[in-house]
Amino acid sequence: MQIQFKVEKVPLLYRNAFMSFFKEALRATPSGEQRFVRLFHFDRQRSNKMPKPFCFAVRFVHDRESFQEDKDWFILKSPLAFYFSTSDMELLIDFYNGVIDRSIYPFSKGDFTLPYPVSIIPIKDRPITQEVALFQTLSPVLIEDSTGKPLLPTSQSQQFLEELNYYANALLRGVRGEGLRKKLDFQPVNIRKEVVKHAIREREETSRVYTFTCFSGRFILQGDPGDLNDIQVLGIGRRRSQGFGMLEVV
Repeated sequence: MQIQFKVEKVPLLYRNAFMSFFKEALRATPSGEQRFVRLFHFDRQRSNKMPKPFCFAVRFVHDRESFQEDKDWFILKSPLAFYFSTSDMELLIDFYNGVIDRSIYPFSKGDFTLPYPVSIIPIKDRPITQEVALFQTLSPVLIEDSTGKPLLPTSQSQQFLEELNYYANALLRGVRGEGLRKKLDFQPVNIRKEVVKHAIREREETSRVYTFTCFSGRFILQGDPGDLNDIQVLGIGRRRSQGFGMLEVV
């Protein structure tokens, strides 16, 4: 699903703003409120740490000269597109019903404001029937080792591949109850490093801004077609539900 908004600027930490928008829209209906509780809370004291069955991306073209003057905001030269993908159709329906609920608009997060959407467009995934597929990132992919060290496909390729398979296996096992059916192989086609600033709140502490080293671009994945189809829908890597790792087949 693609949701378009007409806004003049977005904050540097826009992923956090759209995480809040997703939660606000989901909670706009009674059914969505119940789903929100199940998605994010294990019980009253504990958060639900299971892999989330969705990913999202925020896409826009910004004025690079203006950003050099004010590094807290992106001044837009295009409409803003919010992409959302999930394997849970009931979640999609609850989120959609919240998005079209005018009572949540204008949605505000700090100094950032979203008006009612200009358009909402359903997007159909391309079926993958072979063991090889060409993917393109819609949001940067984050792969890290157990110490939090970033891994890129251009260096330490074996360790990168091991961690990529680890995250994909954990995601699929957590969402569908079955891990990878076949180990993934990764071949970069046109990859670039991308440095992302993103705020994270651990437990009940105040949010802190971290810098993450990710990659974007095109690459080939080889594996089981069923796995590849689910990865197309769910994304890959760390922090998918925070605006990272969303993919499309090209």
